[in-house]
Amino acid sequence: MDSNKTTTIGFILIFVVFMAWLLYMNQQEAKLPHPSKPATAETTHVTVPPPAAAAQAAAPGPATVDTAQRSTVFQSASAPNVTKTVQTPLFTTQLSSRGASISSFVLTQYKTWDKKPVELVAPGEPGGADINLKFVASDGKVVATNDLPFTLDPKSLSLTSGDSESFSAVCRLDSGRWIEKVFHFSGARYVIGIEYKLHGMENTVSGYHYTAALDDPLPYVEQRTMDETAGSKAFAGQAGEMEDLNLTKANANDHKTIDGDISYAGIRNEYFEEAIVPYGTKTAGAEISGRTVAITDGVLARYSASINVPIGRTPDETLSFQLYFGPLEYDRVASLGVGLEQSMYFGWTFIVRPISIHLLLPFFLWLHGFFSNWGVVIIVFSIAIKLITIPLSTGQMRSMKKMQVVQPMVTELREKYKDDPKKMNEEMLKIYRTYGVNPAGGCLPLVLQMPILFALYQVLKNVIQLRQAPFAFWINDLSVPDILFHFPQGLPFIGGAHMSGLTLLLVVTMFIQQMFTVTDPRQKQMAYIMPIVFIFMFNNLPSGVALYYFMFNIFGVAQQIYLTKIATPPSLEELKKNPKKGGGLMGKLQAMEQEQRKARQQQYLGKKK
Repeated sequence: MDSNKTTTIGFILIFVVFMAWLLYMNQQEAKLPHPSKPATAETTHVTVPPPAAAAQAAAPGPATVDTAQRSTVFQSASAPNVTKTVQTPLFTTQLSSRGASISSFVLTQYKTWDKKPVELVAPGEPGGADINLKFVASDGKVVATNDLPFTLDPKSLSLTSGDSESFSAVCRLDSGRWIEKVFHFSGARYVIGIEYKLHGMENTVSGYHYTAALDDPLPYVEQRTMDETAGSKAFAGQAGEMEDLNLTKANANDHKTIDGDISYAGIRNEYFEEAIVPYGTKTAGAEISGRTVAITDGVLARYSASINVPIGRTPDETLSFQLYFGPLEYDRVASLGVGLEQSMYFGWTFIVRPISIHLLLPFFLWLHGFFSNWGVVIIVFSIAIKLITIPLSTGQMRSMKKMQVVQPMVTELREKYKDDPKKMNEEMLKIYRTYGVNPAGGCLPLVLQMPILFALYQVLKNVIQLRQAPFAFWINDLSVPDILFHFPQGLPFIGGAHMSGLTLLLVVTMFIQQMFTVTDPRQKQMAYIMPIVFIFMFNNLPSGVALYYFMFNIFGVAQQIYLTKIATPPSLEELKKNPKKGGGLMGKLQAMEQEQRKARQQQYLGKKK
């Protein structure tokens, strides 16, 4: 094949793969409708509408129970309404005796975009934020424990990181029937143990299963509403696999049912999560549901998740769960040992995800032990990755240099055998083998680097450690795009009404890199097209991602300058004296070409006889 065509095809294939990948990773943002005021959507946090308004705007999910359908069996029960506070180094939570449910959950170590404490319970939600146990009563109607009055000791608890404490709340129907809800708190974890103990309820409960539900949607706490909508979802895990539901279009309403034994189910927003993990309790399926409502500056998504537990019909029945309620820190989520970390997307399960979670993420977090500034960590990280990939990138550049040396001979062959493509290909393969040149050598090293690049993108885009992490100059949050200046209105295709400073720097380094790489005049347009395309792809990406690729390009340009201006390219004589031993890929291709030619000749001679 003509080397110019090979190089061109290689560039096109790499561009298509890279473009498809970035479009795929950002498809959720692309699906979102453009706000009526683009500048506001980028810089103003959207307050979650009151629950009543949101419920009117979007149809309720399947987990919602109509008040008219609720059982009257427990209406005679009563208890004073009190609040209990539990404080740990990680969070402060308030529990209401109504439903013995969590009415407030404030994280100590995290702030909202406007520097307020992160509250993971949406204000005004009547049902509470933890596990709402539902079942059908003997009158055929639904009981939801978050509606029931419980007796709760209001004495506050304060735990240190080494403390743990348990207490219970009781809803008594009569002297022989009651529901006890037991809480287990630890000062060092975001995991809360919750047990429902049903005493003497075997004749009060009917139907086939209990439903342990998370009905309270997580509130939005980030500045960029469209990013939080794209990062929010409901999910459920089963047998090592995960089903999820992510809605980004306005006025959508959907749900999924998963049958069989369930490992976990939950809901998340961009950086925080609430999930149920059955503990020693048999399960019989799960349901995840979601709905969206259009608001002034985008789309608001609200999710719920539930797990079904078979009814045991015994006088004393205990249902045990763990509730993870906190940040999406990989080690904490993975420590539950049920696969809940699958709710954090780090790339395709095959190849990319293992690289992300077993190599890049631990190394990234390890570097932070030496550098407090996460921007500096990213720079050092990019240097380390560049050093690791130097053999591949150097091989790519040297291969392209060899191609340039033999290019005049290839051009001459193309002109000489322009009417005989088969002969031209055979002679070109001879040249490649004689001089140890691999026309695919310039593309293959980059293709081999792609899984690492994909994994890096996912790590830098999803780690909570970059959330609100400042770097320097105008870059004050590595988890969102760095805005160098605003436009009066949004520009077509670029997305938003801003320009990222790191994206501009990235485009400059990309242009320089292309000028060194592309030497064929017929391919010079690539030096102009690729940087322009990168404006569209990187302008709305987190600045941490853009900072990494900018530094990676800086080191790449330095490497190319060395190989282009300092390192002497090999001559034809040197290439001929030291061809690639064993023939390599070109030897195999030439052997295949010769075998096919002989086969065609024998077939032709056979027909003549």
